[in-house]
Amino acid sequence: MKKTLLLLCAFAGGYLFDLLHIPAGWLLGAMLVGASYRLLIADISYPNLLFDLSLAVIGVSIGIGIQLTMFKEAASYLLPLAVSMVTLLLASWFLGKVLDKYSNLDAKTALFCCLPAGASIMMALSREYKANLSMVAAFQTVRIMMLVSTIPIVAGVMSSFISTEETESASPVQTVHSEVPMWEALIIFILLAAFTLFVASKWRIPLAPFLYSIIFGFVFITFVKTLPAMPNVMVGAGMAILGVIIGVRFDRESLVEIKRIGWTSLGVLGAFFILTFIITFVFYLMTPLDFITSLLAIVPAGAPQMASVAASLGLDASIVAAMQVTRLLAIILIIPMLIPLLVTKEEPAEAEPN
Repeated sequence: MKKTLLLLCAFAGGYLFDLLHIPAGWLLGAMLVGASYRLLIADISYPNLLFDLSLAVIGVSIGIGIQLTMFKEAASYLLPLAVSMVTLLLASWFLGKVLDKYSNLDAKTALFCCLPAGASIMMALSREYKANLSMVAAFQTVRIMMLVSTIPIVAGVMSSFISTEETESASPVQTVHSEVPMWEALIIFILLAAFTLFVASKWRIPLAPFLYSIIFGFVFITFVKTLPAMPNVMVGAGMAILGVIIGVRFDRESLVEIKRIGWTSLGVLGAFFILTFIITFVFYLMTPLDFITSLLAIVPAGAPQMASVAASLGLDASIVAAMQVTRLLAIILIIPMLIPLLVTKEEPAEAEPN
């Protein structure tokens, strides 16, 4: 009963944050509820199946939103995108080394804290490789909040004195209309998520529920039938489940450790913020896009948020969405393949202070 009530409170918290138009509101609101319960009331845990279900729901919503036209639109920018991504990953790896050296975090936890691969991906990998999940959740949450709260403001301010005429567009992100009624689409969504969990239980790979759900969703809408976008409340439920599970991993020891790391953690986050503009400048030099569009296209802060910011500024939101989706897919495929070369599952996480 306690777990069910906490899930309902997490859903309410995510819904409230979403109503207030807070970026990634469903995730952050539920995370705040889970962390508050863990810190102020008692320890609580949820089964791994619920974590996998949240990843499957989120993955299906991404998969059915992928369009072949996005890849065609992004094709001419693949080389600049690859250069900027390699630069970002190498710099993030270096920041992970710095955090490892100047803190009591173990190497894998420090690396997962710094990799800009999305909160859900890093949470799943942290659990898979037995890193300190609460510390990774703390760093990734702060990083995401820092970017999603500042980049739209920075882009809006910069648009007042940087020319964007070459890439201005009044067209919103392309959408595909579907004749499938919503009740039928919801059944298909549920079946795709259930099928994902079944396959993931048979063939385990890092991020299995997340990767498989994206693939199955994309294959279904490409070769079977087009589906409408998943309702916001359903996607929100998946994000809320993920958020509360992440939130209840926060503990006082992790907060004490972040405070003890102090200036090192602040320096790493500040360096990551500056790094975002460095890779944007590299991308900008290699493409005909203006600096603001380049920033929104490659900053690791969420495709929906950045595309909506582009549309509100009168920029080409389809380019931004295409680049963000391509970046996300590349990260999803690359990071799980790189991680086994950098860390091992057997190495224990050393999160406790000496």
